[in-house]
Amino acid sequence: MKKTFYALGIFVLLLTGCNSSNRKCIENEFKGKLQAHKELVEIGTKKFRINTETKNRPVYIQLWNDDKRNQILTFLNARNNSIYFYRYSDTTYLKRITFEREGANAIMSAAAYYIKSPDSIYVFNRPFIEVALTDSSGKVRNKVTLLDQTDKEWALTHPQYMLSPVAPMMLKDNHLLLPGFAPFSKAMRKREEFRFTAAIDLASNEVAYHHLYPEELFEGANWGGDLIQMSYPAFTPEGKMVHSFTNSHDLYLSDWNKDEAVKVYGGSNVAGDICSIDCGLDKEPSNEQMLEAFWGQDGYAAILHDPYRKVYYRYLLRGMPNATPKTPIDSKNLVVVMMDEQFRYLGETELGTGKEWNWTNSFVSPEGLNIEKIGTEVEDDDYLTFGIFSVRAIQE
Repeated sequence: MKKTFYALGIFVLLLTGCNSSNRKCIENEFKGKLQAHKELVEIGTKKFRINTETKNRPVYIQLWNDDKRNQILTFLNARNNSIYFYRYSDTTYLKRITFEREGANAIMSAAAYYIKSPDSIYVFNRPFIEVALTDSSGKVRNKVTLLDQTDKEWALTHPQYMLSPVAPMMLKDNHLLLPGFAPFSKAMRKREEFRFTAAIDLASNEVAYHHLYPEELFEGANWGGDLIQMSYPAFTPEGKMVHSFTNSHDLYLSDWNKDEAVKVYGGSNVAGDICSIDCGLDKEPSNEQMLEAFWGQDGYAAILHDPYRKVYYRYLLRGMPNATPKTPIDSKNLVVVMMDEQFRYLGETELGTGKEWNWTNSFVSPEGLNIEKIGTEVEDDDYLTFGIFSVRAIQE
């Protein structure tokens, strides 16, 4: 994420300001009106010892159940192009799979993966925007491209991918789903044609695209593109997809392979109105306008379902009105909003900044909500550490 914002910072310096007025504000109609009954509390930590080749803050994580129903924590080490396997219960290191960068089995730069079985591991190869089917030895058995080289405007009509544990590759009805986003605001000029989820049929290798940006949020509005146009998905117990958009207090529910969606309120009691840039889609925003859109306002992020406690967690990143171009994105405070399985508000808890919690590395286990914890001591670099959170009733 940091690299994206550094690149964005260079990019926006080249942009010219807007002269048109076309601002859209998304109101939080329930701000200050919600009654909290639950809170999120840290109940423990889980520490996985890592070697000198490995750094914490891995780029991708999947908690996977093996054929004996053991939960296995896996994570991607981008430095050596490997997936590491640990037993989650006692943090024991098990093995790693390393992918070659050249040759017949080449995966130049693994950025994400989905483990279906030990010999069906789907790896997203970022430089070629393709998904490779590999086995437990790292051998590549098949590749499916998501890049259409015949379309000169491909980047404006197809999603880009910033996959993470909170925007993960998912499997549904033998289709591998990759949540994506539109990195450019001008893609919204044809909002009704831009679908941001890729679906690979694992039987035929055919690729289809689903899910439109909601009209009431994006039609005619310039949000500046990039991360504010990210979508974060999860599945409900009934098998519906629920999407959290950064600029919406509502959540959007749909079938995994349909564009139509219905919305339900899923907002925070403290989040303010979220406004687009005062700029038409035919103009480029100024650096200051981009800062306000990204850093200056509240913005939502991940949505995670917890089947063990029957709740949803939705992340909110609080705005920083005094941010400057040098303000790190991890300076924002993280708030976790809790809802029951009918999306009724339970409460919310502020945890701290991204300097303390690497919230993109989050997942749910029987023990609780796991969020990567950033240490400040030298020995903390020897471990991949997760804070574990549970929900409890607020004491009167």
